[in-house]
Amino acid sequence: MNSMLRKLLPTVKSNILFGKQILNRKPWFLTSRTRIEDSYFNIAEERELMNPEYTEISNQYLGEIAKGNRTFVIQPYIKWGKDKRKNTTHELQLAEAVALVETLPHWTVVDKVCVPLLSLEKKELFGSGSLETLKTRIKCGRNVTAVFICTNTLKHAQMLELEKIFGLPVYDKYSLVIHIFRCHAKSPEAKLQVALAELPYIYRKMSELSGRVNLLEKRRLYLQARESQLKAALKKLKQHREAIRTTRKNRGFATVAVVGYTNAGKTTLIKALTGDENMEPRNYLFATLDTTAHEGLLPCKMKVLYIDTIGFIQDVPETLIEPFVATLEDAMIADVIVHVYDASHPDKVAQMDHVRQTLKSLTDGNRPIIEVANKCDLINPGELSEDELGISAANSLGIDILRHSIQKIILNETGRSIMTIRVTSGSEEMAWLYKEASVINAEADPENPQYLLLEVVTTENILHRFRHFLKHKN
Repeated sequence: MNSMLRKLLPTVKSNILFGKQILNRKPWFLTSRTRIEDSYFNIAEERELMNPEYTEISNQYLGEIAKGNRTFVIQPYIKWGKDKRKNTTHELQLAEAVALVETLPHWTVVDKVCVPLLSLEKKELFGSGSLETLKTRIKCGRNVTAVFICTNTLKHAQMLELEKIFGLPVYDKYSLVIHIFRCHAKSPEAKLQVALAELPYIYRKMSELSGRVNLLEKRRLYLQARESQLKAALKKLKQHREAIRTTRKNRGFATVAVVGYTNAGKTTLIKALTGDENMEPRNYLFATLDTTAHEGLLPCKMKVLYIDTIGFIQDVPETLIEPFVATLEDAMIADVIVHVYDASHPDKVAQMDHVRQTLKSLTDGNRPIIEVANKCDLINPGELSEDELGISAANSLGIDILRHSIQKIILNETGRSIMTIRVTSGSEEMAWLYKEASVINAEADPENPQYLLLEVVTTENILHRFRHFLKHKN
């Protein structure tokens, strides 16, 4: 996941304190995801996602998953040289491969093994001795129905050769993650992005084939037309998001992007920060494919939007993530980024390194970032360093400290300040400030109880509008 990711979608309720009342409003730029999607994703485009001709093509190159599989998992790894991974181990990589398989419904892992290699370029991928050992192990296994080789992308010739040798369908990491995306994509937006992510993989597999030129050319023309249609829908999505982002900025909404490795607890953290009981965190990889925004309050009562994002994962091609660029851009230009990682995960160092590298490439290193060690209730006391901010999003431990850290950066990054404004109690001025600014505290003026002293979080823009309001009122 390198230089590709960007843009987001809102699903936010705006509960605005107005004196002693609560006004429930949904401005168009904070409307529901469904309504926003209707503006760029029409019925014809949604039907194209289910086109039978495409289903036949994708089943050939991506494989079928409908009935599930009893899977033999193979984790190849480079023994030495420049391509050897130094911040993790092949055992930890194998554990992630198993977790990926078990994310798919009706898929189980019946056996697993790590296999050392010198290169990933051989036609059969493995040496003759390793192949014989694998064949025997698969044959003697408990009714194995598929093989998952956890490497980025297999060449089509490699996949065909291995399927011939093992007598079973073979999946690489790209094809397996695509199937996970398909299962978890619920909204038209997510389905659109997944559909686009599939095409580079299919194009590559087709380019490696020879023979049946007419059929391949016909399919290529069809896929190009499909790609154009989906990209046109994605372009409309980008334009709509631009309008949403501009309006949010004009209205003074501060944003906090919550990013991290898949299954690090991003959604659970946002639920703890916002108190939004409608959020339903799920304990599996890539549970979140839609980037959504959720309103919360800082300790100073200022409203902010917490942006939930798709999780990062190591060793996948840029082409797999590129379509999700449209939904991550807003997250990447947020006022502050919260990088949440699983402090209890045995491979947390490699996961943190991957997210840091990705954020650096996406943000040019110019965004303030708060790193948060989640699930600290699952580790022994003393395992975190003094510099790490430990929390448990599931138990709301450390959440108040995190809110204050976010507030400090938000006020600085957005040019906000806290000031006291004297207004008549029950006046239009008081109502305006409650509606347009963030009122932290209100006290009666000790010198004249007809007046209130309002402690307000404000900006130059809000102050200018307030002065304009006073001028026209008088």
